[in-house]
Amino acid sequence: MSNNQQRLQMIISQLREMRLTTMADQLHSLYLSEQNHAMTPLDYLEVIVNEEYQIRQDNRIERYRKQATLSHKEAKISDIRYESRRGLRKESIEQLSTNHYIQHHRNVIVQGATGTGKSYLANALVNHAIESGFTGKYYRMTELLNDIDLAEFHGTLDKLLKKLMKVDVLVIDDFLLTSTKEQEQKYLMEVFELRSREKSLILCSQMSAAEWHKKLGGGAIADAILDRACSKSYKLILSGESLRQFDGIDTPI
Repeated sequence: MSNNQQRLQMIISQLREMRLTTMADQLHSLYLSEQNHAMTPLDYLEVIVNEEYQIRQDNRIERYRKQATLSHKEAKISDIRYESRRGLRKESIEQLSTNHYIQHHRNVIVQGATGTGKSYLANALVNHAIESGFTGKYYRMTELLNDIDLAEFHGTLDKLLKKLMKVDVLVIDDFLLTSTKEQEQKYLMEVFELRSREKSLILCSQMSAAEWHKKLGGGAIADAILDRACSKSYKLILSGESLRQFDGIDTPI
């Protein structure tokens, strides 16, 4: 084995020890290919670092998507339809796709009847945010309240609230389909209060914000929740008949 080969093996071994496996594999592949022998040291470095960086980015996105527990895992902004019957403007989605609402800690309210595409739209926005480096989490409201209730029973509520606080975009789907109990209102107030300072919510609901007040008990807590949900929010209203009768429930909408 030549001196250069020994040096190469040592470098590859060190890279693997540092868990830079992709860089190690790429360096070995480049060195074995005769057509790459004319490359400069900077060329080599650029290729192997770019490969390692891309792999890590892809792994991060996959990890964030898994943690987000989306209901439409493959939802994409590019697949959203802007048919006139929907009442959805492309300009509105383009604005949201800049992720400025996340950076400025603003909320998004998506209102519409069953099957108009609220959940898909919310999932598409979260997927896009994840690809841009943000984190997200999807909940149906009943699931969120159940998780909070269980966490309080087991003495882990503070831990759960901290997790909910860390997520950049929290989706609450089927928001206020039914009236809430007093304890549930307090739970929601806690979540909304924590996130109103520096995080974003996406709320999907069949009801208008005006109808939420009654569902939240109509008192001071309802006032406080609505203030935190609506005071700095974008609102999208989806109209028309259910898209499910046209395309099937899993079709991009």
